[in-house]
Amino acid sequence: MSDPLPSAAPRYPVRLVALRTGLSAHVLRAWERRHRVVSPTRTAGGQRLYSDLDVERLLRLRRLTDQGHAIGRIALLPLPELVRLEEEAPADTPETASAAAAEAASASLQATRRLDDKELQAVLERAAITLGVAVFLDQVLAPLLKRIGEGWSQRSVSVAQEHMASVVIRRVLGWLLRVYEVRNGAPRVVVATPPRYTHELGALMVAASAAAEGWSVTYLGPDLPVADLVNAVGQSGARAVAISAVHRPQGGDLLGVLRDTRARLPADVTLLVGGAGALEIRAEAEAAGARVVESLAEFRELLLRLAREAAE
Repeated sequence: MSDPLPSAAPRYPVRLVALRTGLSAHVLRAWERRHRVVSPTRTAGGQRLYSDLDVERLLRLRRLTDQGHAIGRIALLPLPELVRLEEEAPADTPETASAAAAEAASASLQATRRLDDKELQAVLERAAITLGVAVFLDQVLAPLLKRIGEGWSQRSVSVAQEHMASVVIRRVLGWLLRVYEVRNGAPRVVVATPPRYTHELGALMVAASAAAEGWSVTYLGPDLPVADLVNAVGQSGARAVAISAVHRPQGGDLLGVLRDTRARLPADVTLLVGGAGALEIRAEAEAAGARVVESLAEFRELLLRLAREAAE
């Protein structure tokens, strides 16, 4: 028996469709206006509602454009033809994923230089969904931040462009934190930056990594006093604390913070610290009882190990 066709009944608002398809609301509107890919129903109040058939079509179109098909050429194809095209496509490989990540990072930098915040957000959200959070953070966002930093130091990226990109990246990472549903009983990690450390994008990347790995995340933002961090751990029952120290600010005392935090935390709570500032004092930090993490990949491996230990 063949599978039943998706329902054509309108039922899903644009926000839910964006989450289910990996297409931002900006891209959805552009595809509808320019290419007529779907025709959602509008409520009396003007809200767009999409059907299961619309969602299926949008998913197919997104995957095909990821494979290199131009949306203008495939927008009006019937669903069976879209299915056939997708089935004929070669399977993704690590090489194709890396190429797609490099393309997304390049497109993001171009959008930054144009001060096009909507396009930047659309590219980043699409990359996060299509590539997965780990590849997105490691191969799209990290290289993008590095190139923006280098451009800023060389004056090829303006202060306005850097600020715009930071705002959009912060928004996308916050979106990722909200997307993941946490199962009951999931271990919890508290994420923050130390006092005087105001650069929070590294901490947000850590938080998004943890959420994607199935952890419940309490994100407390930048410049957090030690006493408040420790209190949050006690209130939330966290299994781990992750501190991000990307830059060393004037007057910042990361080692003192780590010693103080470790002394106040319960013995069974793991203290993790990462970022360039942590790597500079690795031996001292580890002597103080913190685990220094070199990369997000290592952080994910540690979370997996801690989750297994918590389940035993």
